[in-house]
Amino acid sequence: MQTRSLLLPLCLLSVCACGSTGGDPASSTSESSFSPPAVEQGYTRITAKTVQGVKPGEDVTYCQYVMAPLDHDVDVLSVGGYQSKFGHHAVAMTYKPQDGEQPGSSFPCMGTEFNAGGPDGGAPNGGSLSQGTFLGGAGGEQGGKSASSLPDGVAVRLPKGYGVMLNLHYINTGDVPIDGDAVVDLQFADPDPSRKLAALFVNLNIGFQLPPMAPTTSTVDCVAKSDVSLIMMSNHMHEWGTSVSSQVIHADGSVEDLHDDPSWSFDMQFNPVYSRWPVEAPFVLKAGDTLRTTCNWNNTTSNPLQFPREMCLGVGFALVSADKPTAPSCAQGTWMDSGM
Repeated sequence: MQTRSLLLPLCLLSVCACGSTGGDPASSTSESSFSPPAVEQGYTRITAKTVQGVKPGEDVTYCQYVMAPLDHDVDVLSVGGYQSKFGHHAVAMTYKPQDGEQPGSSFPCMGTEFNAGGPDGGAPNGGSLSQGTFLGGAGGEQGGKSASSLPDGVAVRLPKGYGVMLNLHYINTGDVPIDGDAVVDLQFADPDPSRKLAALFVNLNIGFQLPPMAPTTSTVDCVAKSDVSLIMMSNHMHEWGTSVSSQVIHADGSVEDLHDDPSWSFDMQFNPVYSRWPVEAPFVLKAGDTLRTTCNWNNTTSNPLQFPREMCLGVGFALVSADKPTAPSCAQGTWMDSGM
């Protein structure tokens, strides 16, 4: 994918430099007690390097290159995972190595989940973190299979020449240092011509500012430059969100809801609710349509908040082709075509 393209959520979603998972501060220790369930049959488990010594109050995101590029195409059917206490998300993405992006490397990359590859991309030696696409993952220490699981018969393509990287986020809300551990489980399969392919699609707002102790509303519009066939759509915010909606404004002025979350809850940042369309009859966002995502928050803290501590985006999955297994994306009103 082009270096300006986006990654996800997810911490779905999230691809997400996200909010606190809470927990009992008194029970935090610097020693790991991480003991995830056994890997399910048919899955390949990737164990992340321990992120050591996350101090009380610290909010850290690490990127780790965990699987070398493959010499053949592979489909990813399902992704899940687990994190230790104070984990916010552990997600898997594809990458094509540049300088410093070698298997085994691990480095801080706060804020890169949806805004990688730019001036704040965070990769060593100025490399881009946005060369691939989102595969899936787990949100928070509760773990399990991703809430963004694709329908049967649909997969995300891991193309020849690309490997797997992990994006790991921890927020220590306790009062002693902790170590962050995670595993991500991927179900791989050989490509099948009868299988449909999908990729992450986002409408991202990074231009908002949330003043302290006040409600705020922010909207981002993006005009589609090509048709996109959506099979899943949701929204993503963090713990100060109150409501969010994504709509399509057609060229004739008519408005159609894509996905509406009239009441946002803390848990929805880890377990999003999706609007879904059949693979045979997707929702087609047409060239010339405007995608609008409107977010509402109530910042109850004494400090101003902005991206990536809070977020505002519409996020979903679009059907793609084997020769171009990525989807377009929108960032701050700019449409960006896919391309690998």
